[in-house]
Amino acid sequence: MRWFFYLLLAIGAAVGLLWIAQTDPFNYVTVYLAGYAIEMSAIGFLLLMGLSVITLYALVRIVHALFRAPKDWGRWQQRRRVALSDQDLGSGYLSLIKGDWKNAEKRLTAHADDSHIPYVNYLAAAQAAQEQGKLTQRDEYLSKAYKAAPKETLAIGLTKARLHQVAGQWNMARATLEDLVDAGRNNAQFTAMLMQTYEQSGSWSDAKGLLPVARKQKALPDAVLDQIEDEVHKASLDGAIDLDAAWRALPRSHRKKTSVMATYCEHLIRSKRDAEAEKHIVSAMKQSWDDTLVALFARLNPKSAVKARRVAEGWMLAQPDNAWVNLAAGQHAIHEGNMALAKKYLQASIAQGALPEAYRLLGEVFEGEGERGKALELFRSGLSQRSFKELPTPTES
Repeated sequence: MRWFFYLLLAIGAAVGLLWIAQTDPFNYVTVYLAGYAIEMSAIGFLLLMGLSVITLYALVRIVHALFRAPKDWGRWQQRRRVALSDQDLGSGYLSLIKGDWKNAEKRLTAHADDSHIPYVNYLAAAQAAQEQGKLTQRDEYLSKAYKAAPKETLAIGLTKARLHQVAGQWNMARATLEDLVDAGRNNAQFTAMLMQTYEQSGSWSDAKGLLPVARKQKALPDAVLDQIEDEVHKASLDGAIDLDAAWRALPRSHRKKTSVMATYCEHLIRSKRDAEAEKHIVSAMKQSWDDTLVALFARLNPKSAVKARRVAEGWMLAQPDNAWVNLAAGQHAIHEGNMALAKKYLQASIAQGALPEAYRLLGEVFEGEGERGKALELFRSGLSQRSFKELPTPTES
């Protein structure tokens, strides 16, 4: 547009000069060149000089363009490569979202080095490679991402650790995250992922140290952090040299939680401190019902089997169709020698929950009465129920 304006201006000036030359034809200019005298009007001379300047300018521009041509060509090619890279990045991500891992990897890496953000291409390509089971290629892409953007250590490191987690490589994920401690200490996502690696590896002492930071940063939902804290306290009981001291060291609020209480009572039972375990279980059950505590109650060797059986029968009034409470009542009926009552409760337990322990106990009752055929059948049925847990999952109160 600018050159068009200049052209119109030049044409206007030329027309004006020609008009002046026609109205005043007596102004002449004589040019002496190589022994010749060239005479022309002043206006014609000016037009010739203008044309000469324009021609010279055009020649200079042409020569300049010729000299710049290789550089301009290179810039055009670079812009084209960048444009292709942007197209491949978009196409590659779409393929990644759609689960077309092979095409995603191909697109994301085709012009990755020409991208403004090549590390993004390589991080996405690493995911595509992992989805295909190409873990070696995945690690190569991650390495290229680091080289392309050494300042993006945290973003690349978190992506690498996440890929390790998804692949089940928890030790590698932990090593990667621990290398990022300085960069990630104030990052909630880093804290959440590190906590997950501690949880997976059962490193509860490390999890305990990280819990305050995780709560402050709200790295994980409160319910998840509460569950992890319960596991920390249970682990402290599991590894305690002095069980009672470890129990007293726990916060009062956590000693009331079913999962923590169940762990403590299980250790008491293993230590032959059944009376203490019985006291804690009965007290806890007054606050809220929990099958785990009932299952532990069935494992007690109480001082008074009759009293223990009656406690279980009292619970049965609230939940008569509960397999665990019937198991507990049947177990303690065996302890007191009341086999008829034991059969009744154990058969009810089997009907309600097909618990392997109920099959075993009832089989022992029949075997003790000489009915080995029935006993053998019950033992076999119990073995077929191995998919059932030995203890139910605790319900937090």
